[in-house]
Amino acid sequence: MVFVQKLERFVKRIDPGFLVVLAISFIAVWPFISRASLPEGTDAELHIFRLFELSHLLRGGELYPRWAPNFYHGYGYPIFNYYAPLTYYIGFLVELTPWADAVVAVKTVFVLGIFLSGFGIYGFVRDNWGRRAGYVAAAVFLYTPYVQYIDPHARGVLPESFSFGVFVCALWALNRVRISYGRWPWLVSVFLTAAVILSHNLMGLLFFGILTAWVIWLLLFDYRDKDHRIQAARYLLPVLGLGLGFAAFFWLPVILEQNAVNLDTLIGRQDNYDFHTHFLSLGEMFATTMILDWGATEPEFRFNLGIIQWILAGLGMLLLGMGKVKGSRHLTFFAMLSFVLIFLMLPWSTIIWESLPFLPYFQFPWRLLGATATMLAVLAGTGSAAFCDLLCDRRWSNVPSPQWLKRCDSITILVFVALPIVAGLPLSQPPEWSDFGEVNHLRMTLIENTGRWLGTTSTADYVPATVDTIPTRQGSVVAPFDRGLPPDRVNWANLPEDATVETETVRPLLTRYKINTPRNTRFRIFQFDFPGWRAKIDGQLVETELGRPEGFIVIPVPAGEHILEVEFGSTPARTFAWIISLISLLITLFVAWRLPNFMWMPLVSPFDDWLVLIGVIIISAAAILLLEPLGLLHRNSSGRTAEPAQNQVYGDFGDQIALLGYDLSQEIVESGDTVDLTLYWKAQEPLDINYQVFVHLFDDEGLVAQSDKLNPGDFPTRRWPTDKYVRDEHRIVLPADLAPGEYKLAAGVWVQSDGWRLPLLDETEQQIGDRMIFGALQVE
Repeated sequence: MVFVQKLERFVKRIDPGFLVVLAISFIAVWPFISRASLPEGTDAELHIFRLFELSHLLRGGELYPRWAPNFYHGYGYPIFNYYAPLTYYIGFLVELTPWADAVVAVKTVFVLGIFLSGFGIYGFVRDNWGRRAGYVAAAVFLYTPYVQYIDPHARGVLPESFSFGVFVCALWALNRVRISYGRWPWLVSVFLTAAVILSHNLMGLLFFGILTAWVIWLLLFDYRDKDHRIQAARYLLPVLGLGLGFAAFFWLPVILEQNAVNLDTLIGRQDNYDFHTHFLSLGEMFATTMILDWGATEPEFRFNLGIIQWILAGLGMLLLGMGKVKGSRHLTFFAMLSFVLIFLMLPWSTIIWESLPFLPYFQFPWRLLGATATMLAVLAGTGSAAFCDLLCDRRWSNVPSPQWLKRCDSITILVFVALPIVAGLPLSQPPEWSDFGEVNHLRMTLIENTGRWLGTTSTADYVPATVDTIPTRQGSVVAPFDRGLPPDRVNWANLPEDATVETETVRPLLTRYKINTPRNTRFRIFQFDFPGWRAKIDGQLVETELGRPEGFIVIPVPAGEHILEVEFGSTPARTFAWIISLISLLITLFVAWRLPNFMWMPLVSPFDDWLVLIGVIIISAAAILLLEPLGLLHRNSSGRTAEPAQNQVYGDFGDQIALLGYDLSQEIVESGDTVDLTLYWKAQEPLDINYQVFVHLFDDEGLVAQSDKLNPGDFPTRRWPTDKYVRDEHRIVLPADLAPGEYKLAAGVWVQSDGWRLPLLDETEQQIGDRMIFGALQVE
């Protein structure tokens, strides 16, 4: 009877507003739930293989593996010691179900992250500014281009995309702690704070910093009563500290063992990982959202925040300045932080990025778009609700409002909710993808052999610092993958004659060798050395040696028959980190036991938002059942056409590659200017050569400027499909002393290693040159 009463009370406290948020989220998750598999060619591919490797290790008895033994041609490397683990463990729980594999598990975590983003931002805004403000905030946040499309689809970065949902849920949970000092708010907030840190290395650092700044802001400015400020500090600050402590098993070894691996490649030097090359302009942030072209290998998009997001957030800032919103001190934090984040994405902040040593590791200033979207969502939700109050209730005057005007708030809120959803429709249909295919160690090593990436990273990240030279692939090591077996890491070529070795894989990170050698030998294995690897001969620890320059493990083995065990274990830094995490967990549980058992969920007001719910459902149904089948939400270039190109041309280079069009940032320039040029190429047949592209700017006197691309479109031409065009971006820097006049632009295709160019053919297949003149610049 008591249980039934508690259950009834619990059900009554469930907010029906979450049904509206569920409906708001539907279009955002639709691409994932309506299509099978996941695409290749984005970071999602890497996360699928990491999840597969982690699952293999966990099923083999390694509860928290820090080493991935089957990556890097089977030499292994410590990716799990340095990369945030949360999404992979959640994915593993999904993969344990009979209906899921690694691909389905990764997709499920993507979907879960989107739902958490909607629910978390709604819960936080609802508790502070009302249910309807929460609806608008959820729609604005979920349909910000970076959250809706760029991170989950264009980039496929599972941990970063998931971190948005964890962050807003942690923000909501901490807010519940300041409202109700109960047991469940305390427990949930500590664990979610830890989850923020465990979700993504860089965004975890940023979001934990924002949570800390928010708590400090509240303690300094939001509490007018000293006693309440002290009471809040007693709970909020320990939550942050214990959440940080609970996650120490991950972040502390990253700091203490950072010198054990190569991290220099994470900071680029005038390349794709150099933050200097990824600042945004205000024009880009304010730009409209583009319609995606399914005919492109990588459809063009903009790193914008969304016009509707700007308008609604601007409304919130305006009403904040007018003093028309409640909780203005609280809201001021989000307004100020949005300005800070926007400034950090502009080139004006370069000196800050160069001064703070940790900022360059963020690599891309536009990464802050996700955090900025959170701030704008709070402002938009609050401003929309305040505007609705002013419009429909006439609270600014003493004139009584008629009954019909008081009811207009539902229509107004529906409009505010619908605007970001409708504006986000062009990004609701990413290009279709084919079946991902099998996920196993054999396929993983075959991809590594193509050079696309090694160990699911592309720049030798996290390779042990003792590796002087990245070794090439050894066929004998990875050959067992073909039979579903672990790698054969024995260096057979360096064994003495008549020596025998029998290998037994006890666990993925414990290998036993039965060795019989006629003389003392240095037993070499194809496995990178790293702190934590230890060797035992006949049960006794032995000191290993380092095989230079590859950084392999070498073990002195005396003559005779012996049992050698090579096992990956802990280090003092990792043990210390686990102790801190355990202590933090025990303190968290003890405090929760002493706290009163307040209900986590607050009482909710009667639900009268049926119009909003039905309206959102109708919009979603119209988009999915009508607009999507008609193909009105995307382009689909085919044949000799690249629809997004500003200028359509056609140049046939040896029946191999065709130039379909180009974009030019400006045609009238001055000396010293920089001109941005985009070429649209298309493979006319499967290519077996990696071609290079050149762009020449010249006049009658000769060449004055040029741009060369080793991999046009930033991936080798041998991987170009024949049914999609490739966008190839160039930047041409004009000489400072360039004389006024007209200069011609030409492009061509060549093989750099051999020095020959593809011929330019006319309609009769006759060669008319080896470069195509397609445009001109007027220098004034």
